[in-house]
Amino acid sequence: MYADCGGNAKRFSLDLLQKEAVAATPGVDFGANGTARFVRFAYTRSMDDLEEAAVRITRFVSSPSA
Repeated sequence: MYADCGGNAKRFSLDLLQKEAVAATPGVDFGANGTARFVRFAYTRSMDDLEEAAVRITRFVSSPSA
C-alpha cells in the first residue's frame, strides 16, 4: 500500500521507524515518477501486528513533531 506522507518520505520513514518501530519504505525506492512524498507499507504480518502498527502510525502522525 502506498500512502502520501505529505513531505519527505525518506525522513518520514526513518522517523516512524525510530519513534514507533514501524517500518515503511520510501516510495522513491520504487521509481521516480512523483514518489518522493509516498511511503510503502507491506501487510505481510498477522492481523494483530497490523492493528498495532495502525495504532502506532496514528500516534506518530498525530504528534506535533511528525
